[in-house]
Amino acid sequence: METFLANNTQRFRIVSGIGPPPPHSGPPVKWGYLPLETIDVGDLIELTLDPGEAKQRVNAVRSYAGRVARKSGKKFSVRLTEFGIGIWRVV
Repeated sequence: METFLANNTQRFRIVSGIGPPPPHSGPPVKWGYLPLETIDVGDLIELTLDPGEAKQRVNAVRSYAGRVARKSGKKFSVRLTEFGIGIWRVV
């Protein structure tokens, strides 16, 4: 059942019986293909990128590694390397 409501400044609707939103709402994960959850302490994942692209993307990779770290309790160090971006598992 849909109900349309309006006042002088806003319009909105109330839809009943829809249920919860889909479990994977939001933008797709851009770095989700990186196997951060599976590497051991001391292991390295290296993304080979040219220096300009590496500088441009390193903060996004750091943010993703930080989100994974908060969820999993593991810690990562993300640095620029001569080959691109390196991600080390430190704890």
